[in-house]
Amino acid sequence: MLDRGRLIIILALTLALTVPALAQQGLTDPYEILERHYEAIGGLERLKSEGPYSLEGTLSVAGLTGTIRHLSGGPGIHRTEVDLGIIKQTTGDNGEVSWEVDANGRVTLVRDEAALRRRDLMLRMERYEHLEPDSEIFVVTFEGTETVEGSECYVVRAANTIDESYTLMCVDTMSFLIRKTVDARNNDESHTLHHDYREANGILRPFVDVTTDQRIGQTQTVEIIGYEPNPSFDPSVFDPPAEDADDYSFVGGETSVDVPFRFIERHIFLPVTMGGRELLWVLDTGASSSVIDSEFAADLGLEPEGKVKGVGAGSTVDVSFVTLPAFSVPGIEFAEQTAAVIGISGLFERTADLKIGGILGYDFLSRFVTRVDYANALLTFHEPSSFVYEGDGVTLDAPLSGNIFGVQAIVDGEHSGWWTLDLGAGGVSFHYPYAEEHGFLDRNGVEVIGFGAGGRIESRLLRFESIEFAGFEVEASRIACPVQQVVGAFGGSERIGNVGNTLLRHFVLYLDYENQQVTVEKGDDFGLDFPVDRSGLQLWRTDEGELEVFHFAPGTPAEDAGFAVGDIVTSIDGIDAADLDLVSIRELLRGDSGTEHTFGILREGRGSSAKLVLRDIL
Repeated sequence: MLDRGRLIIILALTLALTVPALAQQGLTDPYEILERHYEAIGGLERLKSEGPYSLEGTLSVAGLTGTIRHLSGGPGIHRTEVDLGIIKQTTGDNGEVSWEVDANGRVTLVRDEAALRRRDLMLRMERYEHLEPDSEIFVVTFEGTETVEGSECYVVRAANTIDESYTLMCVDTMSFLIRKTVDARNNDESHTLHHDYREANGILRPFVDVTTDQRIGQTQTVEIIGYEPNPSFDPSVFDPPAEDADDYSFVGGETSVDVPFRFIERHIFLPVTMGGRELLWVLDTGASSSVIDSEFAADLGLEPEGKVKGVGAGSTVDVSFVTLPAFSVPGIEFAEQTAAVIGISGLFERTADLKIGGILGYDFLSRFVTRVDYANALLTFHEPSSFVYEGDGVTLDAPLSGNIFGVQAIVDGEHSGWWTLDLGAGGVSFHYPYAEEHGFLDRNGVEVIGFGAGGRIESRLLRFESIEFAGFEVEASRIACPVQQVVGAFGGSERIGNVGNTLLRHFVLYLDYENQQVTVEKGDDFGLDFPVDRSGLQLWRTDEGELEVFHFAPGTPAEDAGFAVGDIVTSIDGIDAADLDLVSIRELLRGDSGTEHTFGILREGRGSSAKLVLRDIL
């Protein structure tokens, strides 16, 4: 699962809370501090009477530089355009609907509940409801003082009753200008330093904002270079664009195509031809953009640009961008697209003996209504304009957040909420905040190591009775929980977890991005008791190609057999390791309880053997 590094475009605009020009020490009333702030920047009435305006500026982030343009048509009505060369993004709101256009021209309407709550809060802030002491929404408190870049500041906290987010405003005790703003949500904070206050249309505004995302340690700078009051523009500029991405075609004029896939180690792989080479790519609804492997990009002569911070499953990852050449999957041809560049193939080579070209994420999947039939290993890509569903499945609202579906699911009849629908995840996982809040971290389970775009994730596999999804119940569910707070997507609190392929393989799915819906049918394998690991042993390839033990779970057959981290496996049941592949080995380790395997191992230069007897470990 990959979440493209966010461009944290925080413009001060009219929300730059400030107060009077007269210095006054020792204030503790947060409303008086905010009142003085507004007086200092030009007066609240002047702010409330301000009409439409436009701002032009420059933006620099992670080695990319470009422009930013912001249009305001009044509270809740706006449009922001970012152009960083290879990356272009536009967002807007016409007062009725919020929307965004990504780097490949795909238009998405914002329907995610958490995003709609943030939209509501922003509108209330633009209407200055946070200044009402008797507000039922905002809770404004004085938090003491803080020194910001040498200036002593009052710290005012604005929380709310709609969600868990809050804003800290550090107001200079002398000038009553805001020196720093802290925005906190979803276990993340962004800190913005405000510089270079200038008067524009009778209001003091910071013309330079430097924002750092504390979770990923990435900083961006926005410098305003032009302000225009009452600009002339067509009101339709705030509406969602009528034209959507048009970058693919079905071969032969068809409106749908069937593509067989390979289901390997709980991941979906399909062939992609690019630059004259056919390689397997992972299909991943948990990837907010498509990704090409950095080594493959270099082989194709593609030059990456920038180095932003992306958020993987358990940590951050450096992400660059390239323009992909035209490519195809069987029956479908794609024109050029912008994609992220990450070193991912090495991970699959080490853990599954697979050489892959990349990940097909939102930029690919959002073009179609995609039918995923796990039992028959078949994908069907439909042209959305001609697709009509005629089955008897259950259709779920699946709002997109960061280009990734959210769906409802219930564990053991009580743990319900929004989950990320993640075809790029092998299993089902709770996010750390939910696991911690509900005491899952204190439960006994099996320690496992997983990997994602952000690297290694240490988790504990726990046993639950069932998962209910789309009204269907799947029994005997294993769900992983990170054992410590992580920086990546599994550390977020807006969704309670990830639904991956150990659950989804029971079904047939229809993924409808245009309508932000997922339709679920029982698959031919519904209710099947799929084989699970009965060893607690995890192996990978070393750089030299040897089979190495990189983890064994305490209290499992692997520990009973005496394995140690770093052991080199030389043979299994008399078969030389050179003749074995990791996928086949894992199939052996999912055998029946009581099955015995003899491993030849090399430890610190000495050969020995280990006898592994499989049994249920959870």
